[in-house]
Amino acid sequence: MRKFHAAALTIVTSLIAIPALAQRPVREPAPTVAPGGPAWADPANWHAAKPSVTETNIVYATVPHIANPSAEASANPGTPNGIRSPLPNTGPAGTMDMHLDVYQVASDKPTPVVIQIHGGGWIRGDRPSGTGSFGPFFAAGMSVVAVQYRNAIDAPAPAAVEDVLCAMSWVKKNAKKYNFDANRVIPWGGSAGGHLALMAGYAQSLAPKGCTDQPKVVAVIDMYGASDVAESLTFHGSMDFTHQWIGLDLPLPPDPAPAAAAAPASAVPAAPSTPANPDGMPRPRRQAPRWGEPTPAMLDLAKKMSPLTYIHPGLPPTFIINGDHDSTYNPTQSYKLKAALDAAHVPVEEDIVAGAGHGNFSPAESQKGTILWMTFLHDHGVF
Repeated sequence: MRKFHAAALTIVTSLIAIPALAQRPVREPAPTVAPGGPAWADPANWHAAKPSVTETNIVYATVPHIANPSAEASANPGTPNGIRSPLPNTGPAGTMDMHLDVYQVASDKPTPVVIQIHGGGWIRGDRPSGTGSFGPFFAAGMSVVAVQYRNAIDAPAPAAVEDVLCAMSWVKKNAKKYNFDANRVIPWGGSAGGHLALMAGYAQSLAPKGCTDQPKVVAVIDMYGASDVAESLTFHGSMDFTHQWIGLDLPLPPDPAPAAAAAPASAVPAAPSTPANPDGMPRPRRQAPRWGEPTPAMLDLAKKMSPLTYIHPGLPPTFIINGDHDSTYNPTQSYKLKAALDAAHVPVEEDIVAGAGHGNFSPAESQKGTILWMTFLHDHGVF
């Protein structure tokens, strides 16, 4: 086991967005490499490492807005802090511009490119416009592209997967302009972004028309993402937003019992008493399910959206990080993913954080995980 002795650093998760940067390119000096060792391995350098060129709000695709009754009929998940203000749409009515931000590092050779994909359960969230979590990549001479995709309210599955693959295609098409190495691309994301990073690395066959010319993915960084979307339809922590994203059913009607309990006694019709347990206490009322059992069509689509479906020899090396007490996605999904990759002889490493949940790791664990995945990328020749 590697040991690290550096000051703790909190990694800013991709679920938190920061107000947008100016669209005009911003040029800053290249980071200074610390003497005595690689800059990326020393957390003290991460804050200092900056991109040399920043360009934001680049339209990489104009896509249809697709009605999704599953999301529209569900409770509004709320708007996270820092969501960007909408930009004027350049396409016809019924379409949406998808944007990305480029953070380019200075280099006399084409640089590896990290594709940053935000989380939010496929139903919310935005790409971060700050670079606080990108420092280790900049310090290693890697550029970053942060990607917007359609949330469930904008279109159901597979729209988010297709959007990310179109952003990947854009990176290849514009590699020369931004000094990208289209043969060294690394999808990276947390939560739903982790799932989409896996799909970007494993399921490029799902790229829509016009986006099929894909770059070469040389590694994937999966931070507590779903690998089995079919299971997520029934796991208590993920079923609500997964049903909304799959988009093939509606929420069940609300349980009338709470409303009846709050009504005046004269308005409540007589009902048989609740059967008692042998100890004389009433049996607890079972909570009405929020969604019905998945149909075969839903399970088929969920399987198509599952990274586990696409495991085969030759996939890119994959780094997995998760908490063993994740209550959003079943943490056994990460174990199943690693076992499947091991069986296919795909290089894989995992960092299972004891006692941790769905991200929000301690500063020390966040720092450790970052150094582990950066070392993993280095060991596999990514940079």
